[in-house]
Amino acid sequence: MRIVAFLKKTFLENLREWKILSVTLVFAPFFVYLMHAYFAASTPSYRLLVVRHDRSAGAGDLAAEGLVAAWRAVRHPDGQPAFIVKEVVDVSAAQELVKRREAELVVEIPAGFGQSLLDFREGRSTSPARLVNHGDEANVRSSMAMAYSDYVAHLWAVGVTGASFPLELDVRGLGTGRPVSDFDLYVPALLVLAVIMVMFTAAASLVREVEKGTMTRLVLSPLRTGELLAAVTLNQLVIGLVALTLTFLAALTVGYRTDGSLPAVLVVGAVATLGVVALSVGVAAFMSTMFELLTVGCFPFFILMFFSESMIPLPRITLFRLLGHTVYANDVLPTSLAVRALGRILNFGAGLPDVAFEVIGATLLAAVYLAVGSWLFTRRHVAVA
Repeated sequence: MRIVAFLKKTFLENLREWKILSVTLVFAPFFVYLMHAYFAASTPSYRLLVVRHDRSAGAGDLAAEGLVAAWRAVRHPDGQPAFIVKEVVDVSAAQELVKRREAELVVEIPAGFGQSLLDFREGRSTSPARLVNHGDEANVRSSMAMAYSDYVAHLWAVGVTGASFPLELDVRGLGTGRPVSDFDLYVPALLVLAVIMVMFTAAASLVREVEKGTMTRLVLSPLRTGELLAAVTLNQLVIGLVALTLTFLAALTVGYRTDGSLPAVLVVGAVATLGVVALSVGVAAFMSTMFELLTVGCFPFFILMFFSESMIPLPRITLFRLLGHTVYANDVLPTSLAVRALGRILNFGAGLPDVAFEVIGATLLAAVYLAVGSWLFTRRHVAVA
């Protein structure tokens, strides 16, 4: 009953602190829309400038048009074009655009291009048709555009001439077959970002008692420290799952789809929330006012946000292997394990047994951090109250 009473108290106080609660709930959904807009704008569509020297009637014109159409037809999994093709006349002006990085590549289709293909197909010539690429070797996007456009041109030419490659490639897919965009890969990190925001509401529930001086009365009351922390944890668990759900719904509104198990997502989200609450108890141990929490407390928040890969990917620093799994340096954070588990569940169809290593690891880390944080909080705020 004491836990229920304090749970109700902290819940009502979170509602009164509606500004902090609102930011906690809408922060990650806002980033869902922001990152969706970013990835939509940064889809790697290469700007391809085509200079056609073969303007004679007949096969030449048709061949050049067919090749240009092949470039325009290539699409990314999200439906965006791989090439933005523009036909130009002046080679020098097009080269200047590549130098200024206003375009990635210039391709010249020489005179007699179509006739060369026709002669090669009919066996009248063994010389292949020729394209001229103008790219910036210092620009990675230019090199990628050249490789991609050459690949498309080779496939198109093979189809037109009936020629065969001297090398046969046997491609065997290992994925689920469902196209996964860059934004799709980012959604699990945004879900964990929603949970990380609970750090502020969880720590605030404790720091508020210290700042108001009510910690002394709580110590003198029958309420034990463990019951206080249990009530705060249960309250924040609800907030964390609500924030995660709102973020997931926001992702659905911009087209995100998954075949993953939603109960598994909630389990991983709950474990991640427990880990964040555990870290929040340790943060609250070193804070005495809400001002300190909202200023100095931002530092551990940013550590969680960046080193859990909720904002940017990090280099993989391997520490060791355990039970067939690689343990990385940032896996000391339970939220890092949660990002990996959610990614496998949502985007690659893994079930809860498939991510048992990450879930158990995050749970153990949460228990360790909660034990350390409880000891620090009791020592600094409860024992001296």
